[in-house]
Amino acid sequence: MGGIGGIHCLAPGADPESREMDSMVKQISHRGNLTKIFRWEGGGLFSNYYEKSDCHCEADQVCVGVDGEVFCHDESADDGKRPYKNDGEMILDLYLRHGEDFAKRIDGSYAIVIHDGNLKKLILLRERMGYKPLFYFVTRNFIIFGSEIKAILGSGLCKKTIDLRALNNFLSYGYVSSPDSLFESIRQVKPGHMIICEGGGVSERPYWKFNYPSEKSEHDEGYYRETFLKLLERAVSRRLARHIDCGAFLSGGLDTSAVVAMMSKLRGNSFKVFSGGFKEEKYNEIDDAKVVANHFNVDQKVVCVEFDENFPWLLEKIVWYHDGPFADTSAIPSYYAAKLAKEHVDTVLTGDFPDQLIGGSGHHVLALNRLGQDNRIFRMLRNKGLNSFISRLRWSAGSTSLIDRVKRKIHRETFPLEEQRIILSMPVPPLLKRCLYSPELLEVSEKNNALDIARSIYSEVKEEDLLNRLLYFDILSYAPDDLMVKVERMTMAHGLNAISPFHDLELVEFIASVPSQLKINGTTRKYIMREALRPLLPEHTLNKRKQGFAMPIGEWLVAKMSDYVRDVLLDSKTLNRGYFDKKFVMKMVGDFLAGKTDYASGDEATIISLITLELWHRIFMDK
Repeated sequence: MGGIGGIHCLAPGADPESREMDSMVKQISHRGNLTKIFRWEGGGLFSNYYEKSDCHCEADQVCVGVDGEVFCHDESADDGKRPYKNDGEMILDLYLRHGEDFAKRIDGSYAIVIHDGNLKKLILLRERMGYKPLFYFVTRNFIIFGSEIKAILGSGLCKKTIDLRALNNFLSYGYVSSPDSLFESIRQVKPGHMIICEGGGVSERPYWKFNYPSEKSEHDEGYYRETFLKLLERAVSRRLARHIDCGAFLSGGLDTSAVVAMMSKLRGNSFKVFSGGFKEEKYNEIDDAKVVANHFNVDQKVVCVEFDENFPWLLEKIVWYHDGPFADTSAIPSYYAAKLAKEHVDTVLTGDFPDQLIGGSGHHVLALNRLGQDNRIFRMLRNKGLNSFISRLRWSAGSTSLIDRVKRKIHRETFPLEEQRIILSMPVPPLLKRCLYSPELLEVSEKNNALDIARSIYSEVKEEDLLNRLLYFDILSYAPDDLMVKVERMTMAHGLNAISPFHDLELVEFIASVPSQLKINGTTRKYIMREALRPLLPEHTLNKRKQGFAMPIGEWLVAKMSDYVRDVLLDSKTLNRGYFDKKFVMKMVGDFLAGKTDYASGDEATIISLITLELWHRIFMDK
């Protein structure tokens, strides 16, 4: 764990000054209290790290920096005769032996930078699932790269221009989709891809992509239960071998409980678990987590998140750590849980990713239920021609009247089911944009339909059934661009190393082969995982209603932060950004605080997105 960054010359004679790299190092000093810098003619690479996670190496004119951790996926890659001191040394050895193909021989959660002085080549590499971040900025003379956008901005060489297309995408999805960022010139390395800089040019190529197997395997349910359990245990064991004193996050839900169950099987009760909750009973899962902690007799540490006067400051800090605005408010309890864990351990195992792999979201069940209840009328509504016609009608999208809600329902039904799943989750859905957006931003939105991102992803698996199409989008987009950003930034804010065994390549590729009816069976989510763990977990945990680290943000915004909401969103600085219709913003904020809104007229997701967008402007654009 840690952070990496640097500058590499693309043009002869260009040479960055040392102070530019020094400034980059300081911007992400929270990712490590120690720094190693490698310099070469025309560039340099730095690695911020903690003493126990030293992951850099240099030999034979080649230097390597690693953020995260690496395993040998291809057993032939490591013949057992090379006792590597750290992951950087392993990557160096694999690269010298296999060149760029080394990427196919490793697994783990990592971002890697390699500078090959012999070939005058720079390689930026991001792992398959996209947990560890890596950004870059290309000019005529340089490529500047870093684990966080702040590092690139710290160089002073990057012009800060907002990408309105990416801003619209954020308001559509609640996150900015890879490879974009909110800055026009700063890009992300896509998961499973590498950026190669040589001969003055920059190119990109994939080395892995998630796929469903073309030939469906035929096994009984017992085979899938036993294999899932075996591979999960292997994934947890592999990570425990690296981190003897690690703990685990425990929400009391199925995913984190599965990890704790495996840790208990492998290590007894000699580890700590960390749980977060709220005073508001509706959102509190601490008692559910206690059931699991008591079942395995492990030491549980608890933090109760409650509103206080520092909450606005916390929002600003989270925006700073994110490098951008956010709509996923589970980042807030994640921040506190990570802070608690760091007081006791340096590493935790998490339960992130099963929802996206196996089907754990209410949106998945809702879409499947809709498919099962489909009739001729709904199928007739669901066509492009009718959608285009209805979309051109006049709408009162910001209204909460019954007639307008009915019209919005009809409009939504004209989209395919997988697109409806996206629209239902949008902080600013299509019809609300018509009222909220300024003419300039609305024009950007109409020319660059945010739904095209999801449509492009869905089109890659159009032959798959509905559930696999929904999961494919979540695996390629939602997980790396939202879920993992939240977990990675909130844990690294405290220097905590967080690792999910569910990112294990062997486990991921196995789950891809599991039949859909064993992922969601009726209304039972993550069915095969639940059945596999039935002998290990309490019935309470197996039957628990999913909460997903939800928090009472809507209640807090209305009851405890109404003045703050007005101060931020109705401030002249905010209203004069030019993105939104001023009169409608004032109406929407007033309606929200009066409890007169729904998902399509400005709900809590809309409000928190607009607040954090404004905070991002003040922190990153206004200084």
